[in-house]
Amino acid sequence: MVWLILSSLVLTMEALAEEESVYSAIDEHALHAPADAEATLEDLATYLAAPAQNDEERARAIYRWIAANIDYDVAGMTAARIERTPEEVLAERKGVCSEYSALFSRLCELSGLEAVVIEGFGKGYGYTVGSNVPDLSNHAWNGVKIDGEWRLVDTTWGAGYLDPEDGFVRRFEDFYFLTPPEELVWTHLPEDSDWQLLDDTISRDEFEGLVYAKPAFFDNGMKIVRPLEGTVDGTLGANVTLSAPEEVAVIADLLDEEGQKLPRRFTMVRRSSDEVLVMVACPGPSNFTIRIYSRRGDSIDGAYDWTLDYRMIAGPNAREEPGFPQVWDIFWDLGLDFGSKPEGVITTGSDLNVTFSVPEDVLLLARLLDEEGQELPEDRTFAQREDDSYVVRAAFQKPGNYTLRIYAKKAGDPSGDYSSAIEYSVLAQSGIDEMTYPRATGYFAEAGASLRRPMEGRLVAGAAQEFDLSVPGAEEVAVISGGEWTPLSKEGETFRGEAALFEGEAQVAARFPGERSYRVLLEYDVL
Repeated sequence: MVWLILSSLVLTMEALAEEESVYSAIDEHALHAPADAEATLEDLATYLAAPAQNDEERARAIYRWIAANIDYDVAGMTAARIERTPEEVLAERKGVCSEYSALFSRLCELSGLEAVVIEGFGKGYGYTVGSNVPDLSNHAWNGVKIDGEWRLVDTTWGAGYLDPEDGFVRRFEDFYFLTPPEELVWTHLPEDSDWQLLDDTISRDEFEGLVYAKPAFFDNGMKIVRPLEGTVDGTLGANVTLSAPEEVAVIADLLDEEGQKLPRRFTMVRRSSDEVLVMVACPGPSNFTIRIYSRRGDSIDGAYDWTLDYRMIAGPNAREEPGFPQVWDIFWDLGLDFGSKPEGVITTGSDLNVTFSVPEDVLLLARLLDEEGQELPEDRTFAQREDDSYVVRAAFQKPGNYTLRIYAKKAGDPSGDYSSAIEYSVLAQSGIDEMTYPRATGYFAEAGASLRRPMEGRLVAGAAQEFDLSVPGAEEVAVISGGEWTPLSKEGETFRGEAALFEGEAQVAARFPGERSYRVLLEYDVL
């Protein structure tokens, strides 16, 4: 039965949008109840039910009013006290889950609806994936009969959530109104299994073994491919494969036993069409939480929502792995892949070469950042296509910690903007201050040019310097130094020759068919 739940259908965005439009009028009515309509439960029930056209709208009005007006009583969650009556909850405007549920049930009764309070275990505040279910119930929600069929509602979780620092945070959650039983059972286990409302109920052990799923998982149309169990062996790292619509973006974090986020290098998300692969590296022996977030591309605030938790157990023989580079979705979207250096932390000497597989219509740009996150001069990096790979070079001025950030874009993109694609953490064990690369202009990359020599960014004045580069489509290429132009010999797409250099700046420029002017491709410092 568990696997049937895991593969259950989810609502489409069209269906969600339709429901929102259906509820907008009744929600507006519930949210603007005047004070005199809230004097008694009878008055409130009469007001909320007044415009409702059916059972579902009566239940919705009650759900929406409670979610907007009743605060969760954080202090009362653990205090020994007599439970409030629905009348007292209305008067005090606060309660705990059993009191939220009793209020919902009473307002339903006064509105002509049949409702019950369901007691059981909820994977809510303080829960960690893989935990055992306690013997005593810790949560309450409701069943409500809509047009002769029992449906499930949780007004407490619909009102907001508890935060360790801020206490109760009011945030309306539509998901917990008439939640499909096969979705609610991921987080709600009733004492009476009949209230699972499933043909094949799940056991306590099966419930404990489920992945911890949040509303975003269902709202964003996601499914689990593997692993189906909520606890995975992470001694050698772990992989989680999900199915998600292409417009849904996914990111992931790894949390330690205290719930603190570990460096992002321990997780990497790889996207391929509607399949998402979350790769997790092992930080060493311990228990961890793999936390997955998602958002739709049309999200209003662009924020990612907590979506899934897995428990990852790394045994006593587990070793810390180097992890992964930080990768943005555009890396996969543009068809990039690793040619070398798939690890997130690179130890090197005074320089570094990283290669990638890159489609012909994609360009790369690289920049080096110091340990304070300040971008270093552009002559510390050089990126170009060489044979079947795109090679990114970096030169380090001195030993230390650096970030190598690589940007990508489609060739000919009219916006001209590069976007962050991948980022490495680099430990340089040595450095050479005078080691630099030539500065490549945007024309160099757009032309698909490739430089063979000189690769040094600083050249010596007063001596002839050999130049060798490929510039597809160019008719002429020349070296410009001290006001003198030295044409290079053309052999197909290759241009070679020697040029005398003068102190200052030297440029390599090319002229293309149909153009009278030259375009600067490369710039050197001549000392």
